[in-house]
Amino acid sequence: MPRLLRNEERELIHSFLDWRFGIKREHFTDYDIYAFSRQAFLFRAQAEDFTFPKGHFLRCGLPFMRNVAGYLKPTTYFIQRFGDLADKNIINLEKEELIELCEKGELALDKNSKDIEGPGYVITKLDGHVLGVNLLIENRLLCRLPKALKEAIKRLKKS
Repeated sequence: MPRLLRNEERELIHSFLDWRFGIKREHFTDYDIYAFSRQAFLFRAQAEDFTFPKGHFLRCGLPFMRNVAGYLKPTTYFIQRFGDLADKNIINLEKEELIELCEKGELALDKNSKDIEGPGYVITKLDGHVLGVNLLIENRLLCRLPKALKEAIKRLKKS
């Protein structure tokens, strides 16, 4: 059953988003955060106490954050919806770089950006459009985009 996160747990997520991406907690005052398994979901705050009906739940609301190997990883859905609020750890790729990332699973980066702070997840954009998050380790960008999105990007090569 989904459970509403306590203030300390919410604070952990908000602090991570602010520290890693510069996304401020004020953007989430209209949302509750529920946890289910190793995932967190954004759910529009309800005016009255909300109790989930009895039954089997897989998800509730917008998939928001996952615990991956002990680290917080924002979901693609969340970053596509809220990624424009970020002001750091953003990498803009050229079309050819993005295709290579999706085909090979990683991309060697030779450019340093003042907006990238050390290893970790970075928001990836193409032509100003937020695509998702990928993992930056040293000068390598590892593809963490969903399979369907990677396949669609690979097809860009033909156009």
